[in-house]
Amino acid sequence: MDLCVAGLPIRVESADKAFFAKRFADYVRDDAREPVMVMRTRRVGEVRVPEGELVERIKNITVVRLADGRFCRYAHGVTPSGENGPVLFAIYFTPDYARVDIELFSGRHHPTFTLTDFEYMYTGISFQNRLSYLGGGVLHSSCLAYKGKGVAFSAHSGTGKSTHTGLWKEYFGDAVEIVNDDKPAIYFDGEQARICGTPWSGKTALNRNLAVPLRAIVFIERGTENAVRRLDTVDSMLNLTTQIARPYYDESLGVRVLDFTERLLASVPIYGLACNISREAVETAYNAIFSQEGH
Repeated sequence: MDLCVAGLPIRVESADKAFFAKRFADYVRDDAREPVMVMRTRRVGEVRVPEGELVERIKNITVVRLADGRFCRYAHGVTPSGENGPVLFAIYFTPDYARVDIELFSGRHHPTFTLTDFEYMYTGISFQNRLSYLGGGVLHSSCLAYKGKGVAFSAHSGTGKSTHTGLWKEYFGDAVEIVNDDKPAIYFDGEQARICGTPWSGKTALNRNLAVPLRAIVFIERGTENAVRRLDTVDSMLNLTTQIARPYYDESLGVRVLDFTERLLASVPIYGLACNISREAVETAYNAIFSQEGH
């Protein structure tokens, strides 16, 4: 399946073709551009342990460097006695993440997630790594477009990001579009930061194949009263580094993510919003972000 996500032509070969045909439908492209990334997922009865030079091992996850220059990240299941069980997945990737091959153990059973859920998560992580390599990033946030200008509301899970964007939709109606409810992508078009939908949007399917200029990033915390402030450099950086995806297993890619974070910090206003669940919270955030624009 040939897609365009965050302006990037990519190719995805899915194991669960029916699910991904539906989830990726808004991103299908019919142009002749060569993909800058190819992902393939297979379900297999046994995921073999790859042979290679050990790079890192954290609990049951291992990263190795293969003889052909690729890397592989894989994880063993853990038995009740604490011993290694079968390999649950293996993700093979080139150093630039332009080619990713995912193997899923077809016999894996999880109390919460299905094999399709894992495929969805691993392909999303692989895409965000490729985007980060190319100078962009993925911000854990719920993003809306107000009259064509993007506002991303970020916070730890359960704080109320989606609820707040939903209130904006109720308040402003058709002036607001939900871009992505959990993992919007950000890239630079020249000096302009643009935020866009991706087919990876967490637990919901709330996403649009839409790219808009990024007007502001707002970090939410719960409060009894509504108050907003422009964050200084230190607080902005601390918040961004906790919510922008950065792989623990690739130090060089981590440096690229930090470079992107610094560029984002220099380009986009960043706010802190203490709020309750009310229309007044929307008004408070709106006035801070758009008060100088005559909307």
